[in-house]
Amino acid sequence: MQRAFFPGGNGLFHGSNGCLPVNGTVVLGSNLGSLADYLNADGTLKRQDETQTSPTWRGLYRMLRPRTGIQLEQCFFTNAWPFLHQGNSNETKGLISAWLVDRTLMNKCLNFFERSVSVIRPKLVVALGTGAPAFLSHLWPDKLRAWRANSIAAIDRLPIEVIDFEGRHVVCTAITHPSHSNSWQRRPPFNGVQGEIDIVHQAAVRAGISG
Repeated sequence: MQRAFFPGGNGLFHGSNGCLPVNGTVVLGSNLGSLADYLNADGTLKRQDETQTSPTWRGLYRMLRPRTGIQLEQCFFTNAWPFLHQGNSNETKGLISAWLVDRTLMNKCLNFFERSVSVIRPKLVVALGTGAPAFLSHLWPDKLRAWRANSIAAIDRLPIEVIDFEGRHVVCTAITHPSHSNSWQRRPPFNGVQGEIDIVHQAAVRAGISG
């Protein structure tokens, strides 16, 4: 696609007109989606630009700009499990839970994401939903093990953490998925849209991205 989360597109807000945001922010979704959501029966793409139609992007606009200080142009949008899966829905029950315990799949995806972080060198990682934080807990278990449970309660226990990776600090935070926000389920002071905006803003300040 021209504009989409990687690997549906190049992961840049401006698509082919964008530049790789080194020392910026990685926004980490869970997975690209299902074949049926993205492809027509003849294998052609259903859309070229998801940034104006996707519920995830609408939620990100509400969350990230202008209230957190994070510029969309300085973000790399990617997925923990970067592939299209079989089936008709990205909401298949138990999908991510099964991937989290698939050691072969996890090793491949973790290695790929780690290489991505090495290249992009982000100051901040914002994980969406509960699956992406659980994924990160396998990459950096010493600091992010609290997220392993793949639940809202898990991200409440650790709203912000700083990782040391290849000699640099990476600030990590997590919010409920912006496509169908369950932010009201989070405990105070993180609950509600404003509560999660505050978390992301605090993380951005710690990362030196926002004032």
